[in-house]
Amino acid sequence: MTVPRHPINPFPLPGWERTPMRPLRPWERKAHRDYYVDVDGAESAFQEYQQEIGDLTGVLEDGRLVLVTGDSGCGKTALVNRCADWTVLELRKRGMRGVVVDLTGCLPEDEELSIQERAVQVCDQLFDQLVDTQALRQTAVDELRGDRDNPQRVFPRLGRALAEEVVLMVLLPSPNELLDEVIRYARQLRSPRVLFFAESAFFGVDDIAELVRRLETWVPPITLLVGKLDDGDPERFADDRLLRHSEVGIYPQLSDQAVELLSRICQSVAMLQRILHGTYERKLETGLSYTEADLVTVEDIRAYLNGLGMHP
Repeated sequence: MTVPRHPINPFPLPGWERTPMRPLRPWERKAHRDYYVDVDGAESAFQEYQQEIGDLTGVLEDGRLVLVTGDSGCGKTALVNRCADWTVLELRKRGMRGVVVDLTGCLPEDEELSIQERAVQVCDQLFDQLVDTQALRQTAVDELRGDRDNPQRVFPRLGRALAEEVVLMVLLPSPNELLDEVIRYARQLRSPRVLFFAESAFFGVDDIAELVRRLETWVPPITLLVGKLDDGDPERFADDRLLRHSEVGIYPQLSDQAVELLSRICQSVAMLQRILHGTYERKLETGLSYTEADLVTVEDIRAYLNGLGMHP
C-alpha cells in the first residue's frame, strides 16, 4: 500500500522539525549522519581530522585537543559533532565505548567568569554526566566525588578513572579568554583516553600559530578551519535537501533566479538554512502554489526576508 504524500517543508532535520536551526548531531541522532553536505570546506576539514586522529593511538595514550575555528554560522558545531560521532564508530570497531559529554551550554551566559571558574563549573558538571553514563570505574566514582569541582585533580586522573573500555569525548564551552584557556586544557588538564573539542569564531591564523608554538613541546592540538560559502555551495546544499525528501512529501523546487539570489546574499550555511526553511514554511502556510509543478521564486524569498525586516 502506497503511503500518500502530503505538502511538507523539506528543510528541517529529522526529529528536530520544530527547531530547524539546531546543528547536526549524529552521535545522538543516527539519521543525521547522512545529512552532511560538502559546503564551507567542512568535508576537507573532516578528512583532515580523520587523518590526524589516525588509528587513535595518540588519543588512547596521551589524549588530544581539537580546536575548530571559523566565522559564526559556518558549521563549526556540526563538524565537531561529526568528528565525535566518527570517533565513537571507530572505537566501536576496537570493542571500545566512546562516551560523548556535551558541556557547550553548561556555563551561565550572564556572568563573566575567570578561566579557573569556568574550568570548575565544567569539571563539576562533567562528573555528574560521567556517573549518569556509567563511564567511570565504580571505585573511581567514590575517589573523585570529593574533588568533583577541582579540575586540577579530576582532569589529569580521568584516564585512570574511566572504565577500561571507555574513551571520553568532552565538548567544551567556547573559550572565553581564548588562547590561555585552550592551552590550559591542552597542557594541564589533558589525560589519556580523553579527547577535548572546542570551537571559536574568534581564533585567527596568528592565534593558531601562537597556540601551536606554545604547545610545541606538548601533544599538538588538531586545528580545523571551516570557511565561508564557496561558489556552488548554496545550490549543492539546496539540491541535497530537495532531492532526499521527494519520495515522502510534496513541495516546489527553487527557481534558478532564487538560487542566484541565495548565492549572492548568504554568507554562511546557517543563514542559508534559515532563509530556505523560513521561505518554504511561509509558502507552505499560505497553502497556495505549493505543488511539485510550482517554483519558489525570488519574490518568495524577498517576502520572507521583508517579514524579518531584511531587504535584500
